[in-house]
Amino acid sequence: MAVDFRLLGDVEAWLHGRRLEIGHVRQRCVLVSLLVDVNHAVGTDRLIDRVWADEPPHNARNALAAYMSRLRNLFAEAGDVQILRQPGGYLLSADARSVDLHCFRRLVTDARAATDPAEAASLFDQALGLWRAVPFATLDTPWINEVRSSLEVERFSAFLDRNDRALAAGRHAELVGDLTAEMAAHPLDERLAAQLMLAQYRAGRQASALEVFRQVRERLVEELGVDPSPVLRDAHQQILVGDRGPAQVASPPQSNRDTAVSLPRRPTAFIGRHAERERVAAALADGPLLTLTGVGGVGKTRLALEVATAASDRYPDGVWLCELAPLDDGAAIGHAVAAALRLQQRQGLDIEATVIEYLGTRELLLIVDNCEHLLDSAAMLVDRIITRCPRVTVLATSREALGVSGERLFAVPPLDTDESTALFADRARAGRPDFDLIREPVGAVAEICRQLDGLPLAIELAAARIRVMGSLDLARRLDGLRLLHGGVRGAAPRQQSLAATIDWSYRLMTPSEQALFARLSVFAGGFDLEAAHGVCGQAGATEDDTLDLLTGLVDKSMVTVRGGAATTRYVVLETLRAHGRERMSEWGISDDVGARHAAYFTQLAQLAAAGAHTAEEQAWVERILPDYDNLRAAFEYAMAAGDVDAALRLVTSLSEIVHLRIGYETSGWAERVLAATDPSHPLFAAAVGFAARGAWNRGDHPRARALASRAEGRAPGRGNGRVAFPGDVLADVALYEGDPAVALQHYETEKERARAEGDPIRLVWTLFYVAICQAALRTPEAGQAAAEEAVAAAEATGNPTARSMARYALGLVVKKSDPDTALALFDEAAALAEAVQNFWWHGIALMEAAATRGVHGEPSIAAKGFVDVVDHWDRVGDWSQQWLNLRYITRFLLRVGATDDAMVLHRALVAAGRQSPMESTDTADASAVSGVEAVAHAREVLRRF
Repeated sequence: MAVDFRLLGDVEAWLHGRRLEIGHVRQRCVLVSLLVDVNHAVGTDRLIDRVWADEPPHNARNALAAYMSRLRNLFAEAGDVQILRQPGGYLLSADARSVDLHCFRRLVTDARAATDPAEAASLFDQALGLWRAVPFATLDTPWINEVRSSLEVERFSAFLDRNDRALAAGRHAELVGDLTAEMAAHPLDERLAAQLMLAQYRAGRQASALEVFRQVRERLVEELGVDPSPVLRDAHQQILVGDRGPAQVASPPQSNRDTAVSLPRRPTAFIGRHAERERVAAALADGPLLTLTGVGGVGKTRLALEVATAASDRYPDGVWLCELAPLDDGAAIGHAVAAALRLQQRQGLDIEATVIEYLGTRELLLIVDNCEHLLDSAAMLVDRIITRCPRVTVLATSREALGVSGERLFAVPPLDTDESTALFADRARAGRPDFDLIREPVGAVAEICRQLDGLPLAIELAAARIRVMGSLDLARRLDGLRLLHGGVRGAAPRQQSLAATIDWSYRLMTPSEQALFARLSVFAGGFDLEAAHGVCGQAGATEDDTLDLLTGLVDKSMVTVRGGAATTRYVVLETLRAHGRERMSEWGISDDVGARHAAYFTQLAQLAAAGAHTAEEQAWVERILPDYDNLRAAFEYAMAAGDVDAALRLVTSLSEIVHLRIGYETSGWAERVLAATDPSHPLFAAAVGFAARGAWNRGDHPRARALASRAEGRAPGRGNGRVAFPGDVLADVALYEGDPAVALQHYETEKERARAEGDPIRLVWTLFYVAICQAALRTPEAGQAAAEEAVAAAEATGNPTARSMARYALGLVVKKSDPDTALALFDEAAALAEAVQNFWWHGIALMEAAATRGVHGEPSIAAKGFVDVVDHWDRVGDWSQQWLNLRYITRFLLRVGATDDAMVLHRALVAAGRQSPMESTDTADASAVSGVEAVAHAREVLRRF
C-alpha cells in the first residue's frame, strides 16, 4: 500500500491509516526536498542548500546520509517507496499520485483541459480541496519559503480558473462568499474583482457589484496610478447593459513562442572573471561576431554562457545555444543550428538557407560553441548569418579564430592566482565540505593552481582529489608531472598542462573506471545511466555496478551531471571526451563500441516509436528526444558501415516521434538510405513514406508526389509511424491542391483496412482525414460522424496525439454551426499536443482556433492568435500550413475592413498558386509578393491590433 504524503499543510506521511513520525525539522525538510522532485534525482549540494542554506555544518553530508537512512527505515514497510543513491545525490521513488502536491497539479491540468464547465469546476474543487493550510507549515528555510510562495501563486491561479468555470456552470450564488474573502487578500487583482462582480450581479446584487467596481477603480488610481483594465471594464459594462450571460468568447491558449533565455542550467558557481565579463559584454555590443579563443579547458564556454545570460535583455527574440561538440561532420552544422532554434527546413531551401531566412527578421544572440574541429564549415555559416541577418549577434567559442570578416576576438586568459584559489576551494568543498583555505598549508593551493597554469578545468580535476589527499601532497604530486615536456607534442605549454592533468587524473582511476571513461566518449551530446550500461557496461556487470563506476567518475570531475526532463543525464566535456577517444583508438575498440552504440540507439528508437502510439507517449518522447545527437551518430555509423538494414530500422522508427518534434533532418536521412535500399526490403515502403512526408511538410508537393509514387500501393507494416504511409502522402497532396474527393476515397479505404486489422491508432488517423475531407466537401454531417467516432476511438487508446487529432477534427466540422464548442475543442487539441511536444499538431490546432476567433471573436484577440500562429509555422517551416494560415488571415483582414492589407496577402497567395478568399482580382500590373514578404507583412499588420 502506498504512503500518503501530504505537503499542502503540515508535512505528514500516512500508512495504513496511521500517521508516521517523520522526525525533527531538518529531517522533514529533507523529505520535502525529495518529494517536491519525486522520481527525479536531487544533487547532494542542492539538498544541503535547501536544508541548511548558507550555514551548513561541517558534517552536512554525513548528516544528510543519516537522515536518508532514517527515512528509508521509516518507509521500509511500504514497498513502493524507495530512497535511492544517485551520482552526486538522492532520488525518492514513489507513485507521484501519493503526494498531494502532485495530485493537485494533475487535477488542475485535467480541469484546464476539460470542455464541460461543470466538470472542470468540479476538478478544480478537488484540487483546491487538497490544501489544508499553508504548505510545509512550521518549516522555514529560504528554499522552503521560495517554493511556498510559488505554490501560492499556483493555488491562486487555479482558484481564478475555477471561478471562471463555476460561473459558466451557473454556480454564482455559492461563489460570492469565497470571492469576497479572497478579495481581502488580493484587493488589486482585477480578474478576481470581475469574477466577484459577475457573481454578485447574477445573484441579484447589482448594487454590490457596482460598488466593487467603484472601490477597485479608486484603489487602482490612488495606489498604482492606472485605470481599470479591459477585463474589469467589460464586466462593468456587462452589468450596466443587463447581460447575465458569459462576457465573451473564450480567450486563446497561451502562445508557446520562445523569447526567453534558452541556455542550460549551470550546476556550479561561476568564480571570478569580473573584468573579463565586462570586457566581453562590451565587445558583444560592438559588432555582429565575437569569438572567444583560448586553449581547451580555459573556460570559454562558461564565460560565454555567463555573459549571454546577463545580456539577455538586449535580445527580444532570445538567447540560443548551438553546441557543435557532438558533431563529427561539418555538413550537419546547419541542422544543429536549426535544431537549437527549434526550426524546420523550408520548401525550396536547404537547411542553411532556412536558418538564414528565419534569422533575417530576428533580433537575437546565437552562441556557437566549440567551433575548432569544424572550423571551415562553422566559419562559412557564421559569415552568412552576420552578413544577411542584420539584427543577429553571434558569440562563438573556438581554440582559434574563425577568420570571418568583421570578427572581433577576445582571448580568454587563465585565472589569476586569487581566482584560481577561490575556484579550487569552491570545487574542493563539493567533495569535502569542511575544506577551508585558512587551515591549509600556506601557499599549497596557490602552488597547485600555479602548476596548472590557472586553467579552470585542470583546477577542477585536481580539486576532486582533495577528498583523498591533502593540498600539500597534491602539490608535490603535480610537481612531479612532466608538464612542459610531456602531454601533447607540439602543443602550447598551457595545453600540455591540461593534457598532463587529464592523463594524471586518468591514471589515478581504477582499471574499471578507465575502461568506462574511455567507452563513454562514444556518446554524442550526453547519455543516461541506462545507455551507459547498455553501451559501455562490462560483461557480467549489473546496472548498479555501472552506477558505482559512473559515480566515481562524477566524483573525480571526469563526468558532469546534467538534469533531464525524464531522467538524470551525464556528459563528458569535449576536452575530456577527446582523451577518451584516444584511449579507445589505442586499444582498438572504437568499432566495437561504435557498433554497440548504434545497436542500442536503434533498439531504443524502435521501442520509442511503439511507445509513441500508447498512453505513455509523453514518457517516450521525454526519453528519446534528449538523445537526438546520439541518434544521428548511430545513423551515420550504420551508413558508414554499409549496414542498410540497421539504418532503415533506425530511420523508419523516427518518422513520428522525432520528425514532428525536432526537425525534418531525419526525413533527409530516409532519402539517403533509400538510395542504397532494394525495393524488396520490408521497410522500403516506410522509408519512402517518411521521405515523401518530409517533402510534403516542407511544402514541396512535386517532390512529395515523386517520392511517394515509388511505393504507391504499398503500405508499411502495422506499428509504423502515422506519417509514413506513401498513399497517405499522395492523398494529402490531392487534398491540399483542391481535390478532397480523391483524398476521401483513399482514406475511406484505409479506414476500413484499419478497422479490419484492429489497429486503433491507424483508425483514428484515417477517421481524422475522412472528417477533414468531408468538411472540405461541405458535407458536415458525414464529417461529424467520422470525427465523433475518432474521438471515441482515441479516448480508448489514451494516446495524447490521437486524442488531439480527434478533437481537432470534431472542432473543424462543427466550427460553423457551434463556434464556442469548436474553440474549446481546438484549445484542448492544442494543449494535448503541446504536452507531448508534438509541435506540428499543436500548430494546426492553434491555427484553427485563431481562424475561428477571426470570424466569431474579438478582433484584437484573434489578431494575437494569428501572430502566434505565423511565428509558429515560421519556426516550424511548414509552408503547407503557413499558406493556409495566410488564407485565414486574408479573410480576417477583409472582415475588419483592412482591404489594402488583405490585397497584399491575396497577391502572394495567387502568385504561389494557392486559393484566396478574395474574389478574383487582376494582379497583372501589381508587383509580385513572395511568401516571406507576405509573412512579414501579415505579422506587421496583425501587431497593430
